[in-house]
Amino acid sequence: MSGTPRKQVFALAALTLLPLLPFLPTAISIDAPVFVAVARQILEAPADPFGFQMIWDPTSPDAASFNRNPPLLSYWIALFMAWLGEKDWVLHAALLPFPLVAAFSFFGIARRLCGEAFGSVALLVTTPAFLVLATTLLLDVPALAFLLFAVYAFLRGSEGEGAPGWQWVSGVAIAAAGLTKYVAFATAPLLAAGCVLLAPRSAGRALRVLAPPLVAWTLWGAWTAHLYGTPHFLGSTDVVFDRDLEPKEFWNQVASVPVYCGAALVFPIAWWATRLVRGGRGAELAVIGVLLGTAVVTFVLPGGEPPRRNPLEVDEAVLAALGFAGAFALWLACLAPARSLGSAEDRFLSLWLAGFLVWSLFLNWHVNAADALLAAPPLLLILFRHADLRPGPRFVAACVALQLALSLLLATADAIQANFYRSAAERIAAEIGSQSGARWHVGHWGFQHYLAKQGFQPVLPPQYGRSELHEGDWVASARNVSQLDVSRDMNRYRLRAVWTWTETSWLPLRTTNADAGGGFYSHHAGYVPFAWSKLPVDQVALGRVR
Repeated sequence: MSGTPRKQVFALAALTLLPLLPFLPTAISIDAPVFVAVARQILEAPADPFGFQMIWDPTSPDAASFNRNPPLLSYWIALFMAWLGEKDWVLHAALLPFPLVAAFSFFGIARRLCGEAFGSVALLVTTPAFLVLATTLLLDVPALAFLLFAVYAFLRGSEGEGAPGWQWVSGVAIAAAGLTKYVAFATAPLLAAGCVLLAPRSAGRALRVLAPPLVAWTLWGAWTAHLYGTPHFLGSTDVVFDRDLEPKEFWNQVASVPVYCGAALVFPIAWWATRLVRGGRGAELAVIGVLLGTAVVTFVLPGGEPPRRNPLEVDEAVLAALGFAGAFALWLACLAPARSLGSAEDRFLSLWLAGFLVWSLFLNWHVNAADALLAAPPLLLILFRHADLRPGPRFVAACVALQLALSLLLATADAIQANFYRSAAERIAAEIGSQSGARWHVGHWGFQHYLAKQGFQPVLPPQYGRSELHEGDWVASARNVSQLDVSRDMNRYRLRAVWTWTETSWLPLRTTNADAGGGFYSHHAGYVPFAWSKLPVDQVALGRVR
């Protein structure tokens, strides 16, 4: 892990970018179709990004209501769509700068706070949470890129007597982070704390850092209130404050956070294992962690809410226990008072880590790999900042290799599933050909996106009305991506099975599969962020009303 800073920068760029290139042609999936739809709307009406309707979830057909994310990334995507069209590889290529910005920003932060930087950044960019999300069109890596750049610019602006230019840049980056994903609003209080904790303290620095985001977010709130009746960012509060969590659901979420943090990052499990094997100081935390992880797997996850489709399998239980043990032990080690309260920088990093853990444990409406990604930078900075925690070069090299291999396999599994829905939509359209009959679908995510391109429309859930199907109409459905409950409406019709496609895969890994128990994007779908399974990727069926 040695080398000049310039060589390290080139190596880091290669480590970050090269693994993503094979996934440029991947079909879009998960929530990306919404961001693409917003980009289309921006091309039509740039000042009205949410001025359209789309049947996506049970809350509302209005994009301003069901889409609880800001539109900055969609504006970025719209630039490329206007220039090069809507090809999948174009959309993926448009997002390649963000992983690089995240990596280089974190490199600059780590050099200033830890001395050595390459090891911590290499561990970050090879985690499944980072690499898999970087192959998608989701908001998480772009938001992280702006957040890390804001922190980097803030540290640059705090050097010496202070650099006002970098402080303004930090403020603009904070604003961009919050307008990419609302959870990144947390960057403002984080750097407000930095203004208090880190020298040089001055009202001018605080003004330059905090004024841009506060002005930008206020203007955005006022404009969206004018367009849609309420500031758009307030629409996200209902999933936080209006939840009525049953005790089982609450404890299931709390227990799932360390499970996902350990399993989706991997390095906490590796660090925990070294502590356990070496014994001595730190081994007691490793033992406590695995005992608690075993208890969670035995008593909390199987009986939690929401109920999973299948029981917890042995391999999932092992991964969950190890993930819990690794994250729990590392959290306690990093947040120990001797480390978290030492210097001003230590207190700043502890606030950074603790803030995002509180978000994941108690505020977010579900747990996913993106939660782990938010916690990864401060975890790694604290880990490499303290000599008694810092992993050695051999550990870093081995862990980076392990993480990279696993992340590439998981990204491949994720791409196989996304590509299946695109291929299924094309095959369904070919099966129908020029035959008469309206085209309907029951499905979500990329399945919905690609069927819409083939002229399909969604079967409405009861709260939106009732779809009137007629004899000879076509209905396409998918087993694992049907978010809307349309059973009451569909029970009025009799369907004749026309065609069924069950997709299998040579790769026994699943990221989003309720049958397999893998829930990379939500713990509501699975016990762990990924699962070893040979179960079908999904099953798509085409029927006809008779």
